[in-house]
Amino acid sequence: MKNIAGSIYFDPHFNQLIRTKDGKETAFPDPIVQVNRQESQLKNWFLKNGFPSLPILSLIVISNPQTIIRTSPENRKLHYKVIHPDVLPSRINLMEHSITESILGEKDLKKVVRILNKYHIEAASSILERYNLTEEDLIKGVICENCKGFPLIRRHGTWFCNQCQLSNKDAHIQAFRDYFHLLDSTITNRQLRDFLNISSASSATRILQSLKLTSKGANKGRVYSLNFDE
Repeated sequence: MKNIAGSIYFDPHFNQLIRTKDGKETAFPDPIVQVNRQESQLKNWFLKNGFPSLPILSLIVISNPQTIIRTSPENRKLHYKVIHPDVLPSRINLMEHSITESILGEKDLKKVVRILNKYHIEAASSILERYNLTEEDLIKGVICENCKGFPLIRRHGTWFCNQCQLSNKDAHIQAFRDYFHLLDSTITNRQLRDFLNISSASSATRILQSLKLTSKGANKGRVYSLNFDE
């Protein structure tokens, strides 16, 4: 599953995915190479753990339905592998009917599940890496907890929502949590202004001081530490 907005081009010659968005091109690792590697690793894992060679069928789902998918003319079979979400149910149905012979019995299936759970390790990659996103894809600014409108406007130490008229002095705290989980465990005054969509350095300083964060450095080089590991 890949969540990539814009127009994407699968380059079969250099094995890369090129995303075009807002007139800017960005290269990503080729999902086809990635899924082929995962297939090989899973097959080897089954054999290593004493299971027979199993058929492994894979798809690459581009989750954003507005994403335009392109490739070169010679790569005409790409549509068998790369699909949008609305095609997924019918493609799974075809996959299920393509295998007619049962290879594992119920006892062996339960054993597979048990061993998979035993060796499962949570991925250490960041949320952005996991979904092929960059910081440019994030919505900046403080979001209203009531109507989810954005960005909130800060006036006289309070955040105001133009959509539902809600006011909240601490609306930025959730934005700090988002920054911590999505980007980094440290933040500077400049980074805060960019993420909260405010222009005043003094306002940013007051917000940082109100949270009583530990910091290192001085003046423009001061870095604040965030900790939202509940």
